[in-house]
Amino acid sequence: MPVPDLRFPAALARLVARLPSRPASQAFVTLLNLAHRQGSLAGEWDFIGNRQVHIGVLDLGLTLRFGHDGKRFVASRQDAPDIRFAASAADFLRITLREEDPDTLFFQRRLVIEGDTELGLQLKNRLDALELPRFLQNLVAR
Repeated sequence: MPVPDLRFPAALARLVARLPSRPASQAFVTLLNLAHRQGSLAGEWDFIGNRQVHIGVLDLGLTLRFGHDGKRFVASRQDAPDIRFAASAADFLRITLREEDPDTLFFQRRLVIEGDTELGLQLKNRLDALELPRFLQNLVAR
Protein backbone atom coordinates (compact mmCIF):
# COMPACT_ATOMS: atom_id res chain seq x y z
CA MET A 1 0.00 0.00 0.00
CA PRO A 2 1.68 3.25 -1.09
CA VAL A 3 2.15 6.05 1.42
CA PRO A 4 -0.47 8.75 0.76
CA ASP A 5 0.75 12.26 0.03
CA LEU A 6 -0.48 13.76 3.28
CA ARG A 7 1.04 16.84 4.92
CA PHE A 8 0.88 18.05 8.49
CA PRO A 9 -1.08 21.29 8.89
CA ALA A 10 1.04 24.46 8.66
CA ALA A 11 -0.20 25.59 12.09
CA LEU A 12 1.24 22.43 13.66
CA ALA A 13 4.56 22.99 11.89
CA ARG A 14 4.72 26.57 13.23
CA LEU A 15 4.08 25.27 16.75
CA VAL A 16 6.60 22.42 16.57
CA ALA A 17 9.25 24.75 15.09
CA ARG A 18 9.06 26.85 18.28
CA LEU A 19 9.66 23.89 20.58
CA PRO A 20 13.19 22.90 21.61
CA SER A 21 14.60 20.23 19.31
CA ARG A 22 16.70 18.54 22.00
CA PRO A 23 13.96 16.18 23.36
CA ALA A 24 13.04 14.91 19.88
CA SER A 25 16.72 14.57 18.93
CA GLN A 26 17.42 12.66 22.15
CA ALA A 27 14.51 10.30 21.51
CA PHE A 28 15.74 9.77 17.93
CA VAL A 29 19.32 8.91 18.98
CA THR A 30 17.96 6.60 21.67
CA LEU A 31 16.12 4.69 18.93
CA LEU A 32 19.23 4.70 16.73
CA ASN A 33 21.40 3.35 19.56
CA LEU A 34 18.84 0.68 20.41
CA ALA A 35 18.61 -0.37 16.75
CA HIS A 36 22.41 -0.49 16.55
CA ARG A 37 22.69 -2.67 19.68
CA GLN A 38 20.03 -5.03 18.28
CA GLY A 39 21.89 -5.32 14.96
CA SER A 40 19.41 -3.40 12.79
CA LEU A 41 22.02 -0.70 12.10
CA ALA A 42 24.88 -3.04 11.35
CA GLY A 43 28.37 -1.75 10.70
CA GLU A 44 30.46 1.06 12.03
CA TRP A 45 29.02 4.54 12.15
CA ASP A 46 32.07 6.32 13.51
CA PHE A 47 32.71 7.77 10.01
CA ILE A 48 30.28 10.47 11.13
CA GLY A 49 32.91 11.47 13.70
CA ASN A 50 32.35 14.82 15.31
CA ARG A 51 30.32 16.01 12.34
CA GLN A 52 26.73 17.07 12.80
CA VAL A 53 23.78 15.61 10.93
CA HIS A 54 20.43 17.37 10.76
CA ILE A 55 17.23 15.77 9.51
CA GLY A 56 14.49 18.29 8.83
CA VAL A 57 10.90 17.13 8.58
CA LEU A 58 9.64 20.11 6.63
CA ASP A 59 5.89 19.77 7.01
CA LEU A 60 6.24 19.12 10.75
CA GLY A 61 8.68 21.96 11.47
CA LEU A 62 10.97 19.46 13.20
CA THR A 63 14.77 19.23 13.01
CA LEU A 64 16.57 16.24 14.49
CA ARG A 65 20.20 17.08 15.36
CA PHE A 66 22.73 14.36 16.04
CA GLY A 67 26.25 13.08 15.62
CA HIS A 68 28.36 10.09 16.65
CA ASP A 69 31.02 10.11 19.37
CA GLY A 70 32.85 7.03 18.10
CA LYS A 71 30.79 4.67 20.29
CA ARG A 72 27.20 5.77 20.00
CA PHE A 73 24.87 8.29 18.43
CA VAL A 74 24.50 11.49 20.43
CA ALA A 75 21.99 14.33 20.30
CA SER A 76 23.39 17.71 19.36
CA ARG A 77 22.50 21.31 20.04
CA GLN A 78 24.54 22.79 17.21
CA ASP A 79 22.72 24.91 14.68
CA ALA A 80 25.31 24.50 11.89
CA PRO A 81 25.17 20.97 10.45
CA ASP A 82 27.85 19.35 8.34
CA ILE A 83 25.08 17.63 6.38
CA ARG A 84 21.35 18.35 6.28
CA PHE A 85 18.62 16.17 4.84
CA ALA A 86 15.13 17.67 4.59
CA ALA A 87 11.86 16.35 3.20
CA SER A 88 8.23 15.91 4.16
CA ALA A 89 7.29 13.23 6.69
CA ALA A 90 5.54 11.26 3.92
CA ASP A 91 8.66 11.32 1.73
CA PHE A 92 10.88 10.16 4.60
CA LEU A 93 8.40 7.34 5.19
CA ARG A 94 8.51 6.45 1.47
CA ILE A 95 12.31 6.28 1.65
CA THR A 96 12.18 4.13 4.78
CA LEU A 97 9.68 1.73 3.24
CA ARG A 98 11.70 1.73 -0.01
CA GLU A 99 8.75 3.02 -2.03
CA GLU A 100 10.94 5.84 -3.33
CA ASP A 101 14.65 6.09 -3.96
CA PRO A 102 16.40 9.05 -2.27
CA ASP A 103 18.12 9.93 -5.55
CA THR A 104 14.77 10.19 -7.33
CA LEU A 105 13.35 12.42 -4.60
CA PHE A 106 16.51 14.56 -4.70
CA PHE A 107 16.24 15.12 -8.44
CA GLN A 108 12.52 15.89 -8.05
CA ARG A 109 13.53 18.47 -5.39
CA ARG A 110 11.47 16.70 -2.76
CA LEU A 111 14.58 15.72 -0.76
CA VAL A 112 17.02 18.49 0.09
CA ILE A 113 20.63 17.52 0.79
CA GLU A 114 22.96 20.33 1.82
CA GLY A 115 26.50 20.37 3.15
CA ASP A 116 29.33 17.85 3.09
CA THR A 117 28.66 15.83 -0.05
CA GLU A 118 31.01 12.98 0.90
CA LEU A 119 29.37 12.55 4.30
CA GLY A 120 25.92 12.70 2.67
CA LEU A 121 26.84 9.97 0.19
CA GLN A 122 28.33 7.78 2.93
CA LEU A 123 25.15 8.12 5.00
CA LYS A 124 22.87 7.51 2.04
CA ASN A 125 24.81 4.43 0.93
CA ARG A 126 24.92 3.05 4.47
CA LEU A 127 21.17 3.53 4.88
CA ASP A 128 20.43 2.03 1.45
CA ALA A 129 22.41 -1.09 2.42
CA LEU A 130 20.49 -1.66 5.65
CA GLU A 131 18.02 -4.46 5.87
CA LEU A 132 14.55 -3.31 6.83
CA PRO A 133 13.46 -4.30 10.34
CA ARG A 134 10.88 -7.09 10.38
CA PHE A 135 7.97 -4.80 11.31
CA LEU A 136 8.74 -2.60 8.28
CA GLN A 137 9.18 -5.65 6.03
CA ASN A 138 5.68 -6.71 7.07
CA LEU A 139 4.31 -3.27 6.12
CA VAL A 140 6.00 -3.39 2.72
CA ALA A 141 4.71 -6.92 2.05
CA ARG A 142 1.08 -5.84 2.50
